[in-house]
Amino acid sequence: MNREKILGVLVVAVLVAAVVVVVMKTRGPEVEAGSVEAPAASETSAVRMLIIGIEGLEPSLVARFSEKGQLPNLTRLMQEGVSGEFQAMEKGTALEIPWTSLATGMKPENQGIGGQVLSPRGDMMDATLVPASRTVDAIWTHLSTMDQSVGVVGWPGTWPVERTGGVMVGQYSRLVLDRAHRGDIDDRIYPVSQQQVLDALVIDEREMTRKFLAGFIDLDTPMGFEALVGQNYTSLARAYAADNSNARIAMEIAVDPGVEYLLVHLEGLDSVSQRFWHYMDPESVIGGSSLDGRARAELIEQSKTLGSTIERYYSFLDSIVGMLAELVVEDGTVAVVTDHGYIGVRLDRGDSPLVGFDMHSSRGFWILTGASVVESGQTVECELFDFAPTVMRAAGVAFPEGTDGRVLEEVLR
Repeated sequence: MNREKILGVLVVAVLVAAVVVVVMKTRGPEVEAGSVEAPAASETSAVRMLIIGIEGLEPSLVARFSEKGQLPNLTRLMQEGVSGEFQAMEKGTALEIPWTSLATGMKPENQGIGGQVLSPRGDMMDATLVPASRTVDAIWTHLSTMDQSVGVVGWPGTWPVERTGGVMVGQYSRLVLDRAHRGDIDDRIYPVSQQQVLDALVIDEREMTRKFLAGFIDLDTPMGFEALVGQNYTSLARAYAADNSNARIAMEIAVDPGVEYLLVHLEGLDSVSQRFWHYMDPESVIGGSSLDGRARAELIEQSKTLGSTIERYYSFLDSIVGMLAELVVEDGTVAVVTDHGYIGVRLDRGDSPLVGFDMHSSRGFWILTGASVVESGQTVECELFDFAPTVMRAAGVAFPEGTDGRVLEEVLR
């Protein structure tokens, strides 16, 4: 499979009984629908460590959908390695803070981002959520000091991008916003030699028509496409465009220039979970008294079309995980991590639904597999800050001493 064909299209939606490939629109001409096979790692890439961050991945849904056979790649990774659960940071914490801690092994107050600094007036103030505020090494900066090639795609807390020993691409929201407002491309993509190629792989969410999202809804219902309007459409379109863009960019830099250590963040599930959870679980809202009869009837009808959207999006992400994992060499290390899960929609005392970060669970989750990881399928209790030092040790790379987290020796050979 040559590189051009790999990067041309992406398998995008998984139906209950079969995989349905949706036509994907890039910034140029439409790409014909077709099946995409991930390249053999030994032939196309030399990725030794892959870390996939999935925003809002809920372990109970992973278990539920895995039992139905919908998540073969995540299921395989869990069975071949270990999983860990940890206490998430406080709800409402800025996105950059936990994701930086996952990459540094440090508590917010000890890493700069999320801590406080002395203002020019002599007062203590919150540090800005940009790389310049970080006072410790992250995984990518540490690897760069060791002259290792590392790629970072979409990781929160990396704008403006750093000049590392490899490739760094900022978060999707920054990519499209800077492009729309003619911002400095040096702030969102490094190095200069990769800017033209990688910027062309960023899919504009405004180019997503409903037909490109058909695989995420049940069209064999009375409402059909009529249920995919307003925020339902824009949330799904943005999520799909963001995760497709980051996956395509990650595959590109794994092949050319060929990074050995790769970190990819997929943000779409978070907004999909927030927007479509009440369709998956309508009783959580209908059980309250805040909806009148007409609103309840409309929710029930919409749920017939959109009730499986979250499940299908999990399957879509699972296909991305599988394709990226195929880029890793045989004895490499693969990790999947999220900073929080989801408890779904709950009602307040006035029977109004609690949405946004109120839907977040207090637990985070990771999966780790590789040649140096025990094949137990077990789940261990840990701290969020244990992730970075443990993954680096599993990959055979010494991480700086003095982190707030520890290496989980019990999960390593």
